[in-house]
Amino acid sequence: MKKADKILILILLIAAVGLGAFFFFSTEKGGFARVSVDGEVKVELPLSEDRVFTVETAQGYNKIKIEQGYVTVYDADCRDQICVEHKRIHLTGESIVCLPHKLVVEIVGEKETEFDMVVG
Repeated sequence: MKKADKILILILLIAAVGLGAFFFFSTEKGGFARVSVDGEVKVELPLSEDRVFTVETAQGYNKIKIEQGYVTVYDADCRDQICVEHKRIHLTGESIVCLPHKLVVEIVGEKETEFDMVVG
């Protein structure tokens, strides 16, 4: 291996560690769990309060639990149970989706930003 190869590997390694650290430390804990059905927001629940919430639709029900700042769907009557098997969420941008019931539980931050995204 040549000296230039070693330098290139070192630069790529430093860049990868820096990028990983940026994404790891830039995530923020969410403030609310936004529950929507078929695109319509039903409720926003604060993550600071432990509670259980049931969403009933024409397709079925989902039971959502907020505990110690984490959100999970712990019971549903859909066939595939993917939403129930999903890991707990708590960081801004994470979501749990139940396609049969058209349900989305997403974590939103404490403060709403003016822009949804920036296109350059």
